[in-house]
Amino acid sequence: MQSDDEHKGLIEAALFMSSEPLTIEQLSKITGVNSLGYVKGKLLELRNEYQNRGIHVAETPEGWLFRVDRKHTDKVASLTPYADIPEGQKRTLALIAYKEPIAQSEIIKIQGNKSYSYIKALIRRGLVKSERHKRTRMLSLTQEFERYFGADKNRIREQMIEKFRKISSNAGAEKQGIQPEAHETESLL
Repeated sequence: MQSDDEHKGLIEAALFMSSEPLTIEQLSKITGVNSLGYVKGKLLELRNEYQNRGIHVAETPEGWLFRVDRKHTDKVASLTPYADIPEGQKRTLALIAYKEPIAQSEIIKIQGNKSYSYIKALIRRGLVKSERHKRTRMLSLTQEFERYFGADKNRIREQMIEKFRKISSNAGAEKQGIQPEAHETESLL
């Protein structure tokens, strides 16, 4: 039988190893503990232990994970730039950031039907919000986007526009008024 410290250590290891947030149910299975309240208690203990460190245990709409403390994000972000966001979601997020607010139908037109799942995932992560607008949905960035990327969304948008101008000028697209295609947005985030 495992001790409380062993359970907490296993939860800590799972959070460290996972590239995605983990739910209490997933952590319960990993630890072999059936009490969700017990698992949540161990998560809260870990959160308290990591309170004044470079990383902390955070609860998101998707589950629990380790996050870099905000005051350190700018200095260490280049070491693993947004590795926990799959490429398709990055392209979708780049389009939303570039053209916010943007109709979901426009993203689907640019990137195809796979974008529906990317958009759902970004909404679940809390990076994007969706509001009904006529026969489509309008997508925009959230405060969580700013927190996650460690910068004001307007500053990020300006950086993305500058990168897009470089991409566009290389292809001559800017003079022709061509909007970014999915492959061109890959390097924006």
